[in-house]
Order: sequence, then structure tokens, then C-alpha cells
Amino acid sequence: MDNQTLQLLACNIQEIRSKRGLTLSGLAQRSGIAKSTLSLLERGQGNPTIETVWAVANALDVPFSHIINGIDTVQSFSGEGGETREEVRFIERYGTDPQIEVYEMTIAEGHSRVSSAHPPGVFERVIALRGEMLVGNAADSVLLRPGQSYTFAGDLKHTYSALKGQSTALVLVEYRGYSPQSDGHSLVREYPRTPAEWEGIRSLVDRAIIDVAHGVTGFFLELRGPQSDINTAINHLGFNNSAGFHWPLLIFTGKNENGLWVAVIPKNHVNAFATHLGHLDDALPKALLSAIRLASTAERMPGLLEECLLNILESMTMAPTLVLATLAFEVALQHGHLFLPRLLWSQARRDVGIKHDISDEDFSSRINVDLYAAFELLHPAYARQVTALAQDVHVFDPQCGEGLFIDVGSGRGTALLMLTELLPESRVIALEPDDTAFSYLLDNVRGLAQLRCVQENFLTFCKPDEPISVITSVGSSHHFNTAFMLQKAWQLLAENGVLCIADEFLSGFTDFDNRNNALIRHHATYILSSMEKIDVLDNEGSDSTDLRLYQRIREQLIHAFMLATNNQTDAAVKCCRELFEHANQDIDSRRPSSSIGAFVRFYALEIQAMVAGFDYEIERKTYPKRLTSLAYGAGFELLNHRRIFATTGIDDWDGGTHVFAFRKREVSLL
Repeated sequence: MDNQTLQLLACNIQEIRSKRGLTLSGLAQRSGIAKSTLSLLERGQGNPTIETVWAVANALDVPFSHIINGIDTVQSFSGEGGETREEVRFIERYGTDPQIEVYEMTIAEGHSRVSSAHPPGVFERVIALRGEMLVGNAADSVLLRPGQSYTFAGDLKHTYSALKGQSTALVLVEYRGYSPQSDGHSLVREYPRTPAEWEGIRSLVDRAIIDVAHGVTGFFLELRGPQSDINTAINHLGFNNSAGFHWPLLIFTGKNENGLWVAVIPKNHVNAFATHLGHLDDALPKALLSAIRLASTAERMPGLLEECLLNILESMTMAPTLVLATLAFEVALQHGHLFLPRLLWSQARRDVGIKHDISDEDFSSRINVDLYAAFELLHPAYARQVTALAQDVHVFDPQCGEGLFIDVGSGRGTALLMLTELLPESRVIALEPDDTAFSYLLDNVRGLAQLRCVQENFLTFCKPDEPISVITSVGSSHHFNTAFMLQKAWQLLAENGVLCIADEFLSGFTDFDNRNNALIRHHATYILSSMEKIDVLDNEGSDSTDLRLYQRIREQLIHAFMLATNNQTDAAVKCCRELFEHANQDIDSRRPSSSIGAFVRFYALEIQAMVAGFDYEIERKTYPKRLTSLAYGAGFELLNHRRIFATTGIDDWDGGTHVFAFRKREVSLL
């Protein structure tokens, strides 16, 4: 390729990769192309083949024409003498559903171009113009002569071979879109205009919400028509239940360009604290014990909605105790009252002069640590997981939380601050390798004498002279090679030492498709569980940009969730990647002026984590039973396990926030 072509190619690849939020390492893993080769490409150097360029397009999930935008012809040369072996010329793109791109391909005599599999849903039609070309995959290929054509699915590896002389063909690449009307969980109907039509729709919805409450994974109804009215529809569909009962569902309504829509998603419950409080009556302050009981029973005690108790909750969110303020916020939100913790606003409006020196492998290469530092408290069950972990330390630690322990991957220190409130006699070594997160950590724990911060990777940390009785990890186990992390913990712990892990885990999976599907439903549920409550609040005064982004995230995420529940995983992933791009573009760099703006920034963090999980960069979540199996293999026994928040599935071992306590088994040769 000439220098001008290389520079255009470099610019296109770098721009698309940046929009996808993908690092060079992540692109290398997805494309199978060496990071060094990709680095040369983005610097406008090297001599890439057409296959390399096409592999990059597939890895970035964009049409080939997006990569060669502005380039007339792409050529590949042989190593000897610089002879042209293949040439691809983009002709045109037309259509929207499906989108079709037309290329002219010329192959030198005796040469074969091997194309990697395109994403599912891509089809190719090859029309021979000159010479003879063998086209297709290994199991089904066809010899084409001028005027003949062949259509095949492009999601398998396929070849184009010139057998006699130079061969030229037109290649039509068809990107077939997904039709929501083919989804068994989605229905499209015209907006009802008569009582009889409403009655029919009501019957449909009644059946659907019962199905979802009893185990079907979701339902989406679109009522099309220019006069669609949400309030009228809600009244007709019976969502305003006057009998005092509550559906175990997340129910959403909204409007788009076609009309209005209704989405119904199952709501799962946990019972993580009720049987564990007896150990702690004498160990925790009375106010904190009361808050824990409050959080665990919030959805089962209608009396909590009395005005006097709401006043107590609001005052608790203003407390200087981080764990109490965050617990009170979550209890209030579960009942449709928004009292953000005062400490969140102080964090969100603080400028501590953090330096951002980000390498390709850092946590901050994929997750916006500035947003994370300010808004992580809004994550469902954030304080509950820390509280449960502290309970386990009190119950199972031989030194009752008063010895030296290591906190792994402390991040910016929010969870660690909560732990020190719950374990005030403990002395902690806080380990955090990421430059940006470590800067926040130092600033947040300044003045706490019982904390010593060390910027080092846990896997390379040297065992201290003093025995370590406890190792804690809150939200960080999935940022490591989990198996190695468990083995390292065993090496560092003293005899009978305890490893306590609080983290997010997926439903069980067996392949990448299962895993991506679980990721979408998992992260979407965290977001939608808070949105369902925010929907009923008065958002007057909210920034219009934040409110529009909130509405866009809600609608697109519900769509992705429905696609995932119908096993349309590739379409769901594409939907989430598009949402990731828009959220990153639209998030205002200034601090939010309203509660809705704070939540929008938390949602952006969850979407970042989801997309990083697709790429298996930084976010490397497993499932609970796999963690326990890895722990057994590393020499631990399970002492306690609780699911603190449920995202997917009704079993305690399904997706959500989990807390584990493991004890180190001693090796005996007898």
C-alpha cells in the first residue's frame, strides 16, 4: 500500500477502536493479530494484507468499508518482487435493512484469498466477471465462470481461488438486520382505539406478566400509533394496582418514534442476612445492626413507608458514617424515595488533582476511574456486600478482625473505608496496582493510621513478617487471573487464615456466547433495578441532556436484555456496544447538577464494565460454583456463602453480588 493509503487506514482503525473503547491488547485478542502489528498499522507503517484489514474489521464489528473509508483500492502483494496477488475495490453501499456493500475483487492466477468468518448474519453473493474462481467454505465450494453467481453464509471461513488466469468478481456483502417481530418475547400491535381493542391487549398483558412472574424471562410490547398516551395505557393495562399487592417484576413504559412500549422483567429476591445476624448482636454497634436489619427486610415490611421512618432514613444518608449513609440510601430507593448519600455529592464535586498515567493493561484503560470514584456508591448492594464481608470476618477470623489483614485491589478505597468503620481494630495493608486508582486511594484514606497503602500487584506482593489472618477482596477478584489470585492468597495466609471475597458473578456458562449473554443480563439488571424506582420520581429540574441520556439508556438496555433472553446474543452485544459509544460521547465532563445526572454516570460505568467484559479486558467475571471449585483446587474450604443481590436466576448460586468466606486448609503428609 502507498503511504497515503496507510495513513488513511491508520486513522480509520484508531478512530473506530477508540469509539469501541478497546485497547490495542483487546483488539489483538479479538482479531488474532499481534499487538505489534496493530501498533504499526495505527502508526501508518507496515504492509498489511487484505485479510489483516478484514480481520480488524471483524474484530471491531464494523463493515469492511468502514475500515477503508476514503480509500479507493486495497491491494496485497507477494513477498517476492512485489507482484500484486489480490486487489479489492469498494464500489458502493446501499440499503438499510439489510445493508449491502458491493466490492470488485481481483485474484492473481494460482492465488487463494482465505477470509476469516464474518459475524453471524453476514451473507455473501459472488458474481464472476472474468476468469474462473472457486468460491465458498471448505465443506461447500463452487467453481464460478463469468456470469455465474453463488450465495453463502459468511460466518464460516471461506476462500476465493483463481484457478486459470487472473479472476475478477463482484462481491456483495449483505448485513442482515434483526427483526424484533421475530422475537418470541416481543409483540407489536397497533395502539388500541376502542374498549374492545383495549380488552384484547389487556388479556395479552395479563397473561404475559403472569408468565414472567412465574419464570419466563421477559416481555416487550410495542403499541404503535401517533396518538399513543402512556398514562391512558397504564390505566387500561392495570399497572396501577389499587388492591395493595405488588408484582415481583420490573415494569417499564416509554415512548419512541413508533408509539409507546411496555417492558416486563422478572425481579429476583435474596434472603442473605436473616439467618446470619445472631452471631453479631454483641459485635456491632446498635445503630449499625439496626441498619443491617433494615436493609435485609426492606421489601417485606410495609410499615417502613411511614413518614417518621422516612425522615430517619433521610437523616441517615446525611451521616458521616459511609456504610450507614449508603445502606439508608438503598433502603429508601427500594421504596421510591431518593435520598442520595451526602458523601457522594462531596466526592462528585471534589477535584483532588489526580494524575492519569494510563498504560494499556491498567484498570483505568477500560473504566473511567474519575466516574468510578464519584458514583460507585450508587451500585445496588454496594454497602450490603461490605457489611456481609465484615460479618464473616467477625465470625470466622481467629483474631476477630483485630489482626493484620491484606485488602486486595483496594481501588479508590470506598469499600475499604466502610470496612474500617465495621472493623475499627484491624490493621490493613491496601494493595492497588493501577496508577489512577492508587492516587485516589492515597487521598481518600489520608489520616487513617491503621491503613498502609502499597502500589503493587497482589500476585507479586512479598509475604510480610507478621502473620496474615485475613485477606479481603471487594469487587476485585475478577480483575485478576482468579486461579492465581486464590493460590497467592493461600501462600500469604497464616494457619487457619480466612479469605473473604465480595464480588459480582455471572450465571453459569460454558462458552463465549453463553458468557456474553450472561454479562448483558447481569449488568442490565443492576441498572434497571434502580431505574424502575427512578421512573416514578419527579425529575423536574434535571439537566435535559442527562434526562435524554437516561431515557436512551433505559430503552436501549431493555431492548438488549430482551434480545439476550431470546438468545439473540450477537444482536444484543451489538446493541450494547452502540449504547456504550453513545453514552461515552454524551456524558458531560462536568459534575452533575441533579440526582438523575449522578445515576446516568453510574450507568455509564456499568456499560463500560459490560463492554470490557465482552472483550475480556480487565473485567473477567466467572460464576460462583466455578470460584468455589478454583478455591478448592488452591487449598481452601468453603465456610460461608451468600448471594447479596440477585441479577439472573432464582438459585442462590446464580448471577449477582456474592460474598464468600474460605478457610485455608493446611497440607498434611500424614
